[in-house]
Amino acid sequence: MRAQWRTLSIGVLAVTLVATGCSPTPDDGGGGEQETRTQTGSVSYDPADNTGPAPAVEGARRGGTVTVLQNADFEHLDPARTYVNRAQMTSGLFQRSLTGYQEDGSGELKVVGDLATDPGKDVDGDCKVWQYTLRDGLKYEDGSPVTSKDVAYGVARSFAPNLNEGPKYIQQWLYPGGVYNATYRGPYDGGKATPDGVETPDDRTIRFTFAEPHCDMPYAAALATTVPVPAAKDTRENYDLRPFSSGPYKVRSYQRDVALELERNPHWDPATDPLRTAYPDAYRFSFGLEAAQAAERLVADAPADQASITWEDVPPAVLSRTTSGPVAERVIKGPTQYTWTLTINTQRVTDLNVRKALNYAVDKDAMLKAIGGQAAGSPATTLMSPTTAGWRAYDVFGAPVTGDPQKAKELLAGKTPSLVLAYANTELRTQQAEAIRKTLTERGFTITTKALDSSSYYDEIGRKDNPYDLYLSGWGADWPTGSTVIPPVYDGREIAPEGNNNLSYVDDPGVSAEIDRIRRLPAAEQDAAWMALDQKIMRELAPVVPCYYDATYELRGSKVGNAFLSDAFGVIQVNTLFVKQ
Repeated sequence: MRAQWRTLSIGVLAVTLVATGCSPTPDDGGGGEQETRTQTGSVSYDPADNTGPAPAVEGARRGGTVTVLQNADFEHLDPARTYVNRAQMTSGLFQRSLTGYQEDGSGELKVVGDLATDPGKDVDGDCKVWQYTLRDGLKYEDGSPVTSKDVAYGVARSFAPNLNEGPKYIQQWLYPGGVYNATYRGPYDGGKATPDGVETPDDRTIRFTFAEPHCDMPYAAALATTVPVPAAKDTRENYDLRPFSSGPYKVRSYQRDVALELERNPHWDPATDPLRTAYPDAYRFSFGLEAAQAAERLVADAPADQASITWEDVPPAVLSRTTSGPVAERVIKGPTQYTWTLTINTQRVTDLNVRKALNYAVDKDAMLKAIGGQAAGSPATTLMSPTTAGWRAYDVFGAPVTGDPQKAKELLAGKTPSLVLAYANTELRTQQAEAIRKTLTERGFTITTKALDSSSYYDEIGRKDNPYDLYLSGWGADWPTGSTVIPPVYDGREIAPEGNNNLSYVDDPGVSAEIDRIRRLPAAEQDAAWMALDQKIMRELAPVVPCYYDATYELRGSKVGNAFLSDAFGVIQVNTLFVKQ
C-alpha cells in the first residue's frame, strides 16, 4: 500500500510484530525516549466480532463535525483507483468492502466481515473457492439495497485500463500468469459484466474461484476492490468526484483542492456494521494547508479547531511546542508499516554502478532531519519494513547513515550523472528534496529538481514514460507478508503504461521467476524466502535507496475523542472518533 503523503493498509496475520519509534526533542527535531509498538491480530470468525453495531466507546455521544486538516486533496476516491492510505481511511466512511479491520488502539487488529457476515468461507478447505454472504439490511444512500451483483461489478470495473491505480491482488488471482487485464478489461465497451471466476448465484452471495490457493483472501477482501458499485451509478472516470455511498456517510459536497464534506447517510443501519460507530454528524476534509499551518492551528487549539485532527506530521519548526504540557497529550505518534525509498527509474538510470553510487551518496540522516528527525522514522537498509513477517536486518552497502561520499565517487569513476529528482510540492517534501539535492550534488551528481502536485504525485510517477530519474515513494504491506511488498513493487511483468506500483520499473526475469517459486512454497517457508529475495534485489539490482522506516507524529484538537494511531492505515483512525461535548 502506498504511503501518503501515503500509507497501503496493513492487516496483521497471526504474528506479533515489533517496531521502534522515537520521541522528538526540541534541540534537533529528533532523539528522545524510544517507544515500542506491537501489532498483533488475526482473522476473527467470532460472532461477537462480526455482529453490528460496533462496540460503543465509553463517554462518546452523537453530534458535532470532525475536521481533517491536510495539505493536498486525494488522488482518488473511486474504489477501483484508491490505494493511498489517507484516501482508504476516508473512503471507509462512505464505502464498505466485504471485510474490514476492527481496531481499538490496543495494537490488535481483527479482520471481520464488513458487508459480509464474516471474513469469508473457504468452501473446499483449500483456499481456492471463497464465498461471502452479504448482511441483511444493507442500503445505499438512496435507500436501494446493496447486492452481490454490485460487488461483482465493482470488481469488474477495476479491470478497466483507465481505472488501474488500485490494488490488484484479486484481479491477478482471477487471471494469473501475466498482466491481470490482458484478456479481460472490464465491463465497458461490450465487456462481460463480471470477470471469470466470480459468481453471484443470488443477491446476497458472491463466490470467487481461483486456480491456486489464496488463503489471504480475507485480507484482500478488505481492500477497496470489493466495494460495491451499482452499474446505474457508474460514471467511469468521474466516479472519483461523486462515489455512491454504502457506508454511514455520503458526499454532501466536493470541491477539488478545497474541501470534501460528508453528511450522514440516513439509510445506513448501525446494526449491520461492526466497524463504524458514526458518532459525528459530519466530516469536513479541508485541503491546501501546509503542515506547519495545520500544526500551528492545532497547537493553539482555538475553539474553531478543537474538533479537528491532521494527518500531516508535525514539522520540525513546531515540534518543540508539542513535547510537554497539554499539547503533548494531544500528540498521536508511533511507527508505521511503511518503508520510504529514493526510488530510481531503472529505465532511465541503466548503469548499475550509478544506482549503487546513489546508495552510498544519500544522507539518510539529513533526509529525516528535514521532516522531523527521529519523530519521522529511523534509517532503513531493507525494502520491507520491520513490521513484515520474517523480517531480518541486512545492509548490502554498509554505508553510514550520513552516506559514504568517497565510495560513491569511486563507483562513478569520474562521471557526473545528470538526474531529475521529482518530489511532491508540500513544505516538508520540498525541504527533503533540497536536502537530497544538496547532498547528491556535493557527491558527484548533477541534480535538477521538479515539483509535482501532491494530489496527483503517484499518478505522475506511476506513468511508465515519466521523465524523472529519482523520486520518493513509500510502501507498506497490505498485510504483513512479503507477498504484499515484493510482487506488487518489483515484479516487472505487471508494468503497464500508467497506474504502476513498480515505480523503479525494474523488470528482471530472475526476480519474476523467484516470485513464482516462492508463491508455490508452503506458507511456513515463504516469509524467509521473501526476505532473501528482498536482499537479492538490493544486492544485484539496487533499484532504490532504502531511506527510512516510517513513523508518524500527528495532532488532534482537545475536543476529539478516541483518537489513536490506526495499525491498519498508519494515521489517526476515523471510524470511531467522537466530538466531546
